[in-house]
Amino acid sequence: MSNLDDTVIFNKVAELSSYTQAGLQLNIPKATVSRRVKQLEERLGVKLINRDTRKLSLTEAGQYLYNSTSPLLSQVLEIESSAASFQKHPAGELRITMPVEIGIRLLNEIICDFAKQHPQIQLDIHMTNDVVDIIKEGFDIAIRGGSPKDSNLIAKKIMSSRFFLCCSPEYLNEHGRPSHPDQLKQHQLITFPYSSYQQLKLMKGEQEVMVQANNRLSANSFDMLLKAAKKGLGIAIMPTSVCSDALKSGQLVSLFDDWKTDDIGLFALYPDRIKTKKLELFIHFVEGRLSELEKGFL
Repeated sequence: MSNLDDTVIFNKVAELSSYTQAGLQLNIPKATVSRRVKQLEERLGVKLINRDTRKLSLTEAGQYLYNSTSPLLSQVLEIESSAASFQKHPAGELRITMPVEIGIRLLNEIICDFAKQHPQIQLDIHMTNDVVDIIKEGFDIAIRGGSPKDSNLIAKKIMSSRFFLCCSPEYLNEHGRPSHPDQLKQHQLITFPYSSYQQLKLMKGEQEVMVQANNRLSANSFDMLLKAAKKGLGIAIMPTSVCSDALKSGQLVSLFDDWKTDDIGLFALYPDRIKTKKLELFIHFVEGRLSELEKGFL
């Protein structure tokens, strides 16, 4: 217990005029109550309570201390209660950072719906392709794709996408359809400029082939990659969330469907294991909506 706890115990004794009743209300032994009050007296160098076998009364110094600290302690308890209500009734600011592509392509509508359902939570959304130090910059959560690299953050996977190699029917008519991943060396690829896209492992049974990108076009915009693939500029490496609609409509054709790739995860990253209620609500909401989206993917 701290010095403030000594004052809390003294105030309870003064309020109830009883060591026994104070101990019962504070759920500590009577002997501890007496010892802590005595420690407070020794620290202040003044007697606070007159004790005899029949009754307990405050000295002048004790009455002054009680009258002065009682309103302050009540205010502290009220502040603590208000702070605890943030868990019961989530409110206040929630600061979120995410890549531009993820925000626009996946989370735009989801975040707007969350804001509509929880008007008491103020959202501060920061979209950037830079990897932000969320602790240093004061963010509550980061949404990022790929394997988490910061071991100081808690990582929760909220979505998983598989990679597709796909191209337009026009590209196949002009360049032919590769029958084996090794033949991709003879084709132009369209990729995102991250390592997971530049080197893609394809697996089929015990066979493994590492596809090394021979880029005709590399861009940190999935919209550009998608458009380039539709225009027949090459074979694109894209996650399901980007190319699923184009594959369904026939604008793009998938290659090597009998080969598997490692999935790419989307993660919620946050600093503390004990999540605030508003953060917990946000993660649960986003994860649920992304799960619905995944069901519509190929």
